[in-house]
Amino acid sequence: MNQIIRPGVGYVNLSPDAFHRYATHYLKCKRDFQCPDKFSPVPYFLLCRAIELEIKARYLKHMTQKQVKDEFRHDLAKAYDALEPAEKVLNQEEEHTLRDASKIYHEKDFEYFNPEDALTGYKRLRNLNLALLDSIASKLIGA
Repeated sequence: MNQIIRPGVGYVNLSPDAFHRYATHYLKCKRDFQCPDKFSPVPYFLLCRAIELEIKARYLKHMTQKQVKDEFRHDLAKAYDALEPAEKVLNQEEEHTLRDASKIYHEKDFEYFNPEDALTGYKRLRNLNLALLDSIASKLIGA
């Protein structure tokens, strides 16, 4: 007697886990980064990307990647604000820093050369507390 088993089509949502994993990779890259110059926007970018991916990982549990992209783009503050209250783990100072970083990150000014920033000695970026931004990424990824 032959038995034939025909399994049904399954669906596994790997996006939340993948985004979380990538967030941890960006955080590790920031911590391993050795800047050869006095200043670089790279660690800021790496932390903001880690934060973005970690927050989006939470939405991907119940939304598609396209929905998350269309809703939040690269707006860290908007994405954080829309989290469930229990997922909002940042204190007031951290939220303020996240908002400041979000303005720069959203405009891609950590990724692309901005002559205005260069002419001001990267004052806008240097005013961001990098250690606090690192703490925010760690807190969100570990939460």
